[in-house]
Amino acid sequence: MAKTRISISLDPEDAERIRAVAAEHGLDVSAFLVMAGRKEAARLARIAESFADIDAAIVQAEAEADTLPWPPDGDVDAEELARIEAEIAAARAASAARRRGAAA
Repeated sequence: MAKTRISISLDPEDAERIRAVAAEHGLDVSAFLVMAGRKEAARLARIAESFADIDAAIVQAEAEADTLPWPPDGDVDAEELARIEAEIAAARAASAARRRGAAA
């Protein structure tokens, strides 16, 4: 099977630590990093899967929120509207950042 080479840059201390741990377990650095990468990829996939229903509910709620009338009916002053809009924008930005982080 063909292999793909990936180059990484490490601090010298990290490189030495990885070499030492790999050697302690009878592995070369490449095999050790492949093993560690596979474990971490599987762990992140399990986390994403466990939150998939919640993430889908958030996406649906955000889509539904976009259909609500804005500004809301009632007596809301301009300052309060600006505060609400800022909070919504901050929450959406934080949510998007979390999703990007999870996907990385």
